[in-house]
Amino acid sequence: MPVKHWSFAGLMLSYRCDARCASCYVGCRPERRGWARPESVLAAWRGLIDASPHGCRVHLTGGEPFGNWPLLIELAGRAREEGLAPLEKVETHAGWAVDDGIVRERVAALADAGMEKLSVSCDPYHQQFVPIRRVRRAVRVAEEQLGADRVQVRWRDWLRNGFDTDDLTPEHRTSLFREYALRGRDRMNGRAADVLGPAVARKTPGSLADTCCREPLLRGRHVHVDPDGRVTPGVCAGIVIGRIGPETPGELWRRLDADWAERPLLSTLAIRGPTGLMAEAQDHGYEPAARYASKCHLCWDVRRFLARRGLHAGELGPAELYEPAPAPDAPAGSART
Repeated sequence: MPVKHWSFAGLMLSYRCDARCASCYVGCRPERRGWARPESVLAAWRGLIDASPHGCRVHLTGGEPFGNWPLLIELAGRAREEGLAPLEKVETHAGWAVDDGIVRERVAALADAGMEKLSVSCDPYHQQFVPIRRVRRAVRVAEEQLGADRVQVRWRDWLRNGFDTDDLTPEHRTSLFREYALRGRDRMNGRAADVLGPAVARKTPGSLADTCCREPLLRGRHVHVDPDGRVTPGVCAGIVIGRIGPETPGELWRRLDADWAERPLLSTLAIRGPTGLMAEAQDHGYEPAARYASKCHLCWDVRRFLARRGLHAGELGPAELYEPAPAPDAPAGSART
C-alpha cells in the first residue's frame, strides 16, 4: 500500500487569527503568537514541488495570513521571482476588508505576484467575529478585478443570505450553529469537534468500528505544513507525519512510505481506524461518549485524551492544539473591532 505523492499543500503562516470560530479545526485564536520565517516557507514550497513527480500546488493559509500583510506579499513575490509553481490561492476571513481601496490594492498586488484565486471564508461561525459586509466587499471587489471564477467563497449560500451573528443570544447562536453543522460540511476536528460535534452527534462508537483511515492518512494527496514545519495529512490537524527542516519534503515522504506501518498511532488509524485507537486509550482510562458526529469526531476525542497524557508525543502536535482553549462565546478582541 504505497503512500501517494503529495500534489496539494497548504502552507500555514501562523496559528494566530483575530477570530476564534467554532468551526476552526486547527485551533487558531488571537492568543496564538508567532509567524513562519520566509526562508522556511520558501524551502518547504520548493521541496514539496521537487518531492512529487507531479509537482505540488501550494496555497497560503493560517490562521489569518492577511494578519501579516508584509510577510504574505513577500512570500508571494519571492515565490514568483524564483519560478516556483503558481500560488494556487490565498485563504482569508476578509476581516481586513474595511474599504474598497485596500481590497483593490491587496488583490492587485497578490495577482501580480501570481495568485490564481482568493478564497474567502463566509459562514455563521466566522460572522460571529467578522462583519459580513467586509466579506461581501472583499468578494465583490475581488470579482471585479479577477473575475468570478477566481474567487472562492465558503459558503456562497451564507454570502447571499447570511448575517452577523455576534449579537445573537447564546441559545440562538447554538441553535443556528447546530442547524448549519447538520449540513455535514464542517471538519469535525479541533475546536469544531469540541463545539459543534456534540450538537450533531448521532453515531455510537460501535457503529464506527472497522472504518479505517487509510485513504486520508496515506492515500490522500493533500498536506498542511504549519509554521514550525510540522506536516499533517489533509485536514487531520494534530497528527504529525514529519517535520520539514530536519528533513526535506522528499526525505520525509520516502521515510513515511517505508515505515508508516511501524508508527504506532498512524498504523493503528490506517488499519483499524479510530475505534482501534480508542481501544488503546481505554487501557489508560478513556471513557468514550455515547455518540459522536463522525469517525473524525471520535478520533479527535481519543487523540486529545492521549496527547494530554503525553502518549504518542512524536505523532501528536502541536501541544497547544490539544490544550483547553476558551470557547468562542464572544467577539472580544476579534476582527469586528
